[in-house]
This record gives sequence, structure tokens and C-alpha cells, in this order.
Amino acid sequence: MVHRSILALALLVAFAEARAEEGPETPHITVYGTATLQVVPNQMLWQLDVRNVAPASTATAEIHGTIVGKLMAFLKQSQIPAETIQTSRMQLGENWNYRMGERVQDGYAASTDVQFKLTDFTKYIPLWMGLSAIQGVQIRDVLLDHSDRIKYQNEARTKAVLAARDKARALAETIGAQLGAPLLVEEDLSEGYRVPPAINANVVVPQASPDRMDESPLAPGTIPIRARVKASFRILPK
Repeated sequence: MVHRSILALALLVAFAEARAEEGPETPHITVYGTATLQVVPNQMLWQLDVRNVAPASTATAEIHGTIVGKLMAFLKQSQIPAETIQTSRMQLGENWNYRMGERVQDGYAASTDVQFKLTDFTKYIPLWMGLSAIQGVQIRDVLLDHSDRIKYQNEARTKAVLAARDKARALAETIGAQLGAPLLVEEDLSEGYRVPPAINANVVVPQASPDRMDESPLAPGTIPIRARVKASFRILPK
């Protein structure tokens, strides 16, 4: 035990001496590089809420099943690929409201989240009108995205690293130094993996008459795909 303690102490002293010989911290520059690609979206991500309320739990469940069945039949009729449709968070429980300042039970509520993906943008208005006709179905959100997001994300990440390098080089030249080898390159994931933008911010939807529902009713514009990195480089005297 004593021998091990002496050996550990000797290693600690040797490490401290080695650190002392290295001198002060290596001179470096730390910067952030950002890149944004504007990409034309090629798919929509629809998020729906299905919810109904009834006095009895059995009736609530039966009505809910009927609504979900109508919704699925409409999506099939609209030629939405079955593999893109997903149901989740199916719930059945007591429905509570506030009356005269008191929380009271008001029947039972059933709910289901439904999501699906759309690649044919000409179906946007027919889908919107058809879904709005199904009682108990609400369109929570329609998001724009691209099927090759990962490819564009990688491209944006590469450009962000180059932007960080150029920024660091400019700073080094400003103080009369030159840029050395990189010490650290770290991606800021909070910047690059945001939720796709909502359709309201990117799409112009003109008034469409019922006899022209098959025409393209919107202009998708572009969506930003961003990447941000943190990078540190040695700085050397010229």
C-alpha cells in the first residue's frame, strides 16, 4: 500500500513538472462559423389533432373510432402513402371544465395525434378542405421540409467550418500573426437541427375556386438549413 502511494505521488510530481515546462497556455483564437442554405422544400409534414367529447366513456370511444376511420379513409382516397401516416398518443379519459370558478367533470374525451407526409403540393387545398369537413379533426400544423435535409445539413456544416477558418485567419492577420493548426472544431447542434418552418411563414395561398382545386395553389418559397460550429486555432508569429 505504501509503495503504491509513493508511486502515485511520484507520477503526480512528474506530471506537474511537465506542465510547468510547457509554459503558458498555447496562444489561440476561438471563433464561431455559421452557414445557411436556402432550399426549396419538396415535402410537407402535416400534424392533425383528432378529439371528441361525449357523456359516456363507451360512446366517446365509439365516436372517436368513427372519426379516425373517416380520416383514414379520406387520406387513402387522397392517395397519401400509408407508410407516411402515423397515429400516436391515443388517449381516453375524463373531460374537465371550469364553471363558476370550480373544476367539474363534463363527460369524457378521446384524442389521437395523426401525422402524414405530402410530396404533391397540388393536393394542399383539397386536403385542407377535405380535412376541415371531418368534424373532430383539427389541423395543428403544416411544416415544410426537404427529403434530402441530411445532405444539405452536411453541406452547410462544411461551409460553417470554412467560414470559421476564414474568420480566424482574418483576426490573426489583424493582430500581426498567422493562423496555425486547428485545436478544436465543435458543432452547435442547437443551431442546425431546428424544427422545419411552418407553412404560414413560407407559403402564399391565393383564393382557389372549387373547379380549380387540381391546380397548384401555393408558392413554397425556400426554407433555411443552418449549421454553426465553434473552432479554435493556434496563432503563430509571422
